[in-house]
Amino acid sequence: MVTGKQQISLPGYRPKNARGLLLFVLFWPLFFFARGNDPFTVKEHLYQIDHVRKLIVINQKSGQIDAQWTKPRTSLMLDEQYYFAQVFNTIENGIAYKVVNSDDISYTLYFTQLPLVHISTSYEIVDEPRVPAEFLLSESSGNTLHANIGIEYRGGWIQSYPKKSFRIEFWEDKSGRTTKDVSMLGMRNDDDWNLQAMYNEPLRIRSKTSNELWKLFHTVYYHNQESDAVNGIEMKYVELFLNGRYYGVYALSERVDRKQLQLKKYNDKMRGELYKGVSWGAPTFSSLPDFNNQDIYWEGFEFKYPEEVTDWINLYGFVDFVMNATNHYFFQTYPVMFEKNNAVDYFIFLNLSRATDNTGKNIYVARYDQGEPYFYVPWDLDGVFGTMWRGDKENKTDDILSNRLYDRLISDCSENGFHRELTNRWNNLRKNQLTHQTIIDLFKKNFHYLSENGIYEREENAWDQYKTDEEHMEYLSEWLNARLSFLDEAFNKPCVPHDNSGEEDERITIYPNPATDYLQVEIKTGVIPFELKIFNHLGQIVFAETWRDKLQTLNLSTFQPGMYYIRIQSPNFNKTKKLMIGK
Repeated sequence: MVTGKQQISLPGYRPKNARGLLLFVLFWPLFFFARGNDPFTVKEHLYQIDHVRKLIVINQKSGQIDAQWTKPRTSLMLDEQYYFAQVFNTIENGIAYKVVNSDDISYTLYFTQLPLVHISTSYEIVDEPRVPAEFLLSESSGNTLHANIGIEYRGGWIQSYPKKSFRIEFWEDKSGRTTKDVSMLGMRNDDDWNLQAMYNEPLRIRSKTSNELWKLFHTVYYHNQESDAVNGIEMKYVELFLNGRYYGVYALSERVDRKQLQLKKYNDKMRGELYKGVSWGAPTFSSLPDFNNQDIYWEGFEFKYPEEVTDWINLYGFVDFVMNATNHYFFQTYPVMFEKNNAVDYFIFLNLSRATDNTGKNIYVARYDQGEPYFYVPWDLDGVFGTMWRGDKENKTDDILSNRLYDRLISDCSENGFHRELTNRWNNLRKNQLTHQTIIDLFKKNFHYLSENGIYEREENAWDQYKTDEEHMEYLSEWLNARLSFLDEAFNKPCVPHDNSGEEDERITIYPNPATDYLQVEIKTGVIPFELKIFNHLGQIVFAETWRDKLQTLNLSTFQPGMYYIRIQSPNFNKTKKLMIGK
């Protein structure tokens, strides 16, 4: 760890007390050497000072300073003049320099390449609602952004940590009545952003690197139609000062939303859809209770888009399909219900990173347009690559993470089925994108960037409970090597087909379900003729007819959206199924 040098008195410094006078006498040759040197002035937006922690961070480019500052480095002009404890000739990022001001108060000063963010507010920041604040971002290039924002805490359990994560929204003015889109650090143009604290990440590199890795080998299947669509988020490191206090390194990140995925906008009916897995249950296809369209939460999912209406019918139908469809119908239909390439890539990513908290929770389920398949979008990637969600190491590399969807997909042994696609995709990715060297280089790039800019020292200074684990990169590399070896074997095992011997002979197919405009009922020989009845959620019969054809189509235009039950009866057959009718 880099430490600053001991303070001595300085050229041009006028001692105000006995201590200062003693230092002046001891180091008078240094004063004589630098007499007459003018301080180098740093522009106001290129530095921040924490007067409580006695910390100064400057993000003006060091090469730019060296080019402009031709005299020996003796003092800087910031909010006042600060004097270096030692004369030097070049500026280095990440070095702890000792300086004192004219009142004999010692500060530690760093130069950094990271953008600086300062947020100031006179309000107490809470979980909700957002409170007004001023936002200033400065880059080492000199670019700045000064704007009004609303700010609130984000996350669940992570709010219990001393270092909080924030959600910020850019406003046209302090009232917050109108939002404002901004682009920062080369990322997208938007009004809604996250500042992620990464407090539970040992080296503050897992979330950012994992998102970079995901985007390295996966793109949305409709990218040719929507070139701006990105399946994932981008994150950039910044250093945060809040009301003059240094809060350490943060990841300024985009959000997963309709705009990021370029989902089709609502047009008097559901088109693009977006749901967030916030807990277990339906996200892992392990439960299927009734839903309430008055509630934006249903059995572990949060309804995110469209904003104009809340209607769970489509997602309910998908979960029902995964949980209850017969194997014959499931294997025949799942590529229409869920985008297979995305399913393959996310299964690889889930298990490569061993994201134990991301098998259903901490994941988005999206649909580009009506009639299109669902697909996964990763999110909240902190407990990965050998750590758990609290940041503790878990050196386990020999298991497969799954959910009920993947439990079924993995037994698709057809020629172009999921298992074959998984094996081929894994072996192809292992040649280039997913080698040990490629992955560990992504981690090292972020680690060295933070280390060379002195971030870990400042994190320890800001947060007493944080200590840098200097051997963690070695642990991560060894863990990754073992994980890759295990997956090389696991993903190349022969496919084991599902045992259909105990499965019920399905003699009725109802499609689509959920339905909107029409319903098709297909009956096999042996059931005809049959009586079809439809009951509403109160148990009242709303439709009843006797049908004699194998394939019948029912017009649903007169049915109100909601949950129904369809019953089919014949002398030797009796079957009742749930039927969801949407708008």
